[in-house]
Amino acid sequence: MARIVVAMVLALLAFTTSAHAQIREIKDCDQCPTVVVIPPGKFQRSDTAVGTPFPVEIKRPFAIAKYEVTVGQFRAFVADTGAAIAGCTQWRDLGPKDNPAATWDNAFPTKQADTEPVVCVSWDDVDAYVEWLRRKSGEPYRLATEAEWEYSARAGGPNTSTLWLKANLNANGANCQDCGGNSTMGHIEDLKVFPVGRFTGNAFGLFDMYGNAAEWVDDCYNRSLEKAPRDGTAWLDGDCNLHVTRGGGWRSEWTTIGGFREGVEAKKRLNDTGFRVAKSLPE
Repeated sequence: MARIVVAMVLALLAFTTSAHAQIREIKDCDQCPTVVVIPPGKFQRSDTAVGTPFPVEIKRPFAIAKYEVTVGQFRAFVADTGAAIAGCTQWRDLGPKDNPAATWDNAFPTKQADTEPVVCVSWDDVDAYVEWLRRKSGEPYRLATEAEWEYSARAGGPNTSTLWLKANLNANGANCQDCGGNSTMGHIEDLKVFPVGRFTGNAFGLFDMYGNAAEWVDDCYNRSLEKAPRDGTAWLDGDCNLHVTRGGGWRSEWTTIGGFREGVEAKKRLNDTGFRVAKSLPE
């Protein structure tokens, strides 16, 4: 077993080295998040680690943000649009509590830095941000589809293997409940998000795909993935009062964050949930 773990870590690091040499980043405007070009490819999806896998082929490259959208980046949107965004369910060491006074820049007992991922934003808030970013930049920004998100997070790894995921987290680090910390909730007893980019990026050059803040994607929620699109597009059938979040957050356990997917009300704000943008690329 030890040899298998070592071999997987070495394979992961070798893949990371070769992939990092080919990373292409794009920044369209001062307020635009930096996005990374993701190559087309094929991968296997399933409902669970033991579910029946099915193939997905992403035929065209797309781009996805290098980091989760930060408090500072979201602040620019609020200042420009005057959006009034308040009320959030705050997870603390004693569990969740609804707080009507909590906001995207007041999500934790201690003030967030502008370099931390924005949380306490609903899918509707995120949709408004993406629309603003499209107008601001003139570029086709959007949310990633769930399949695109999963493909990007794996960056060549299987993602259905807890052995692979543990090797990945050991090699790269993450902010989650038991990713090396000592507390019952939160990495290194902080009980909150960390600034983006604190840990090593994955083989595609993306940071915090696992842990830190769970991330909204475009898809409506379906309990089973059995009928999900096989071409990587968004699944916009099902219960569209709920949208999918992926990746887990600072309060998630490492054994769950690889396959973490949850249906959350589109108007719901949580202090463990944020987002990153994606972008369609020209033919």
